[in-house]
Amino acid sequence: MRRLEVIIRFFLALASTVVLFMGGISAPFAAIILLPLVAQPVLGFGLRYGTAWGIGVLLVAPLLFFVFAGEELALLYGVLALMAALLFGLLGRLRSIEFLVTGVAAALFVATGALLLYLFGSWTAMVDDFRESLNHQFMSALRIHEKLGFPSDGLDLFKERAPQLIDMTLRLLPALIFMSLVFVVLVNVLLLCRRFPERRAHWLAVENMREWKGPESLVWALIVCGFALFIPGMEFAQLLAINLLVILGACYFAQGLAVVAYFFHKNNVPRFLRGLTYILIVFQQIFTLLVAGLGLIDLWGDFRRLEKNNLTPSQAA
Repeated sequence: MRRLEVIIRFFLALASTVVLFMGGISAPFAAIILLPLVAQPVLGFGLRYGTAWGIGVLLVAPLLFFVFAGEELALLYGVLALMAALLFGLLGRLRSIEFLVTGVAAALFVATGALLLYLFGSWTAMVDDFRESLNHQFMSALRIHEKLGFPSDGLDLFKERAPQLIDMTLRLLPALIFMSLVFVVLVNVLLLCRRFPERRAHWLAVENMREWKGPESLVWALIVCGFALFIPGMEFAQLLAINLLVILGACYFAQGLAVVAYFFHKNNVPRFLRGLTYILIVFQQIFTLLVAGLGLIDLWGDFRRLEKNNLTPSQAA
């Protein structure tokens, strides 16, 4: 009876991950919601019934895509399957959440880069295709704003600045891809902690994300990247530095968000006010920058007194 239950769950996990993946691919507007969840049915099934069964789903699903949907979809699913396989192997072994998430995301970043190179044939062709796609999206947005009756002066300025915006987006593309992968990995880790709360202490060293604090060494990375931006005649170093600065900014933003969430929880702020504040933080650039600055200052300020709380009574005295 136990084996029959596992087999049924196996096919349910397989069907769920396939449906989520196809839904995210066929409906781009829902991709940001569906694609991060593709690995969840497999992860939940494997952690409950055994890693070997979960790996079995990860092997069967891309094979189905290869046979019925083509090589490209099979390879795209393979990136998410790689994430699930790495989480199977690293959960409980790498308990620092920042190293767990960034390590898995780095492996996915390399796999994604190799996949894009394979699909496009060359970096030049890939960049040209991305440029054309971004230009098409910018022009579509411009037409929509014209139909909505936005002022012509603002639209003319937008049209004039569009090439510079596209170039900047392409320069920051590695950082944007990496942060997207970090987001996907983090979502899956947090969802697993909610589904298996009894295992959280075994998986992660931090008890709650409100108490997360980034490594202090990130400050030196910030300083080095800041100086690298002003090195003349080293375009590659500047490109690398600006991408690293974007990633570091996201780290400081995450720490600042943890500080905000900590004090919201500590002071029992109503959920409505919390939600309104988070919306402002995400959609208003000034609040986003303030939260990132708060995360940077918290490296020294320790507003939550985490280091003091971790001391033994004799050390605190």
